[in-house]
Amino acid sequence: MSVTDVVEFTFCPFFTYFGKILELKQFEHRRGTVLAGRSMHQKYEKYKDYIPRNIIGLKHTGLVLYSENMRLVGKIDEIIETDKEIILIERKYSDSVVIWNTHLVQIGLLSCLLEENFKKPITKAIMIFQKNNRKMIEIEVNPEIIGYAKTQLKLMNEIIMSAKLPFSEFDSRCLDCTYRRICPVGSLNTS
Repeated sequence: MSVTDVVEFTFCPFFTYFGKILELKQFEHRRGTVLAGRSMHQKYEKYKDYIPRNIIGLKHTGLVLYSENMRLVGKIDEIIETDKEIILIERKYSDSVVIWNTHLVQIGLLSCLLEENFKKPITKAIMIFQKNNRKMIEIEVNPEIIGYAKTQLKLMNEIIMSAKLPFSEFDSRCLDCTYRRICPVGSLNTS
């Protein structure tokens, strides 16, 4: 499983059901915001010397890490490795500067991957929201975030193992969902 899989599960458990159990594709690569976000990440992977906020350390970009313990893989946007810790940097192609549960899951699971692979603690993450404006938010990586992320991974794995239709309720996220037309929740509530 990937960190993205768990983030999508946190967004809506039907992503796991449609993608992992029924093996239906999202075709997210057709969406403009997804393409713009990928382009932004590729651009910043090239800036290996730029370190925000004058943090002293070694910058790594585009790392793909695996956890044997969690059976999980994830791609890291950027990290700054100092003598004592790792600082996680996540970029979002958005002007909406809100930390959602999906962001917390992503930060929690990526922190677990980093700690296991680098053997250094992760105490903070920096989320950079940038589309038209640029805003940086520092998030303390604490046991609650890690616990929440691991719980979401466990719940996702339970859905996959049971292959049962999960529960979800209609809300505004359904309006822009890639599975909206086939989802029993989204399709019945949108045209």
